[in-house]
Amino acid sequence: MKKWILIIGIPLILVLASTGVYFTLSNSVKDSDIVKQQSPIKEKQPVVQVDVEVDESDNIVLTNDAIKDMHNTLNNLVGWGGAEKFSFSSNKAKLEALYDDIELIIIYEKTDSIKSDLQNALDALEKAMNEEDINGIIVVHRIVHDLDGYLNKDPLDGKIWGYTETVSGNAKKALKYIQ
Repeated sequence: MKKWILIIGIPLILVLASTGVYFTLSNSVKDSDIVKQQSPIKEKQPVVQVDVEVDESDNIVLTNDAIKDMHNTLNNLVGWGGAEKFSFSSNKAKLEALYDDIELIIIYEKTDSIKSDLQNALDALEKAMNEEDINGIIVVHRIVHDLDGYLNKDPLDGKIWGYTETVSGNAKKALKYIQ
């Protein structure tokens, strides 16, 4: 019985293996021929110019509203004594969302000084998150507070913290934390 298995089994395995190799090699050649036949002809495609009218005032309103929303978020996190009981671990998602919002506003903001102030807020937020330093969140809050009051023409609490180039003429206090 073992003799029949060897006599029939080994040649059968060899036939099956060689058949598989044959079909594999023959199909790969056919596939490459098909790809060559179907490759698109490189032609110059016409460039279409689209005239889209952008209302910059809409962009400004969105930026101002976003900064007001960020200020409200920061007020809830660290304003009015909230810094004493602030927890990085329980507010991680809010801080990451705030980071993303600031990045997005920087992309669309047109005014260089506001961009610079928002970049300082972003850098301070990143440092604060990495070091779990509440002072950095307070710096971000003060930058956004001053920008909110200025951009939305709202005196807020009448306090200007002096952390922004836009409102105070220099951002030395913010830069002192960041560096």
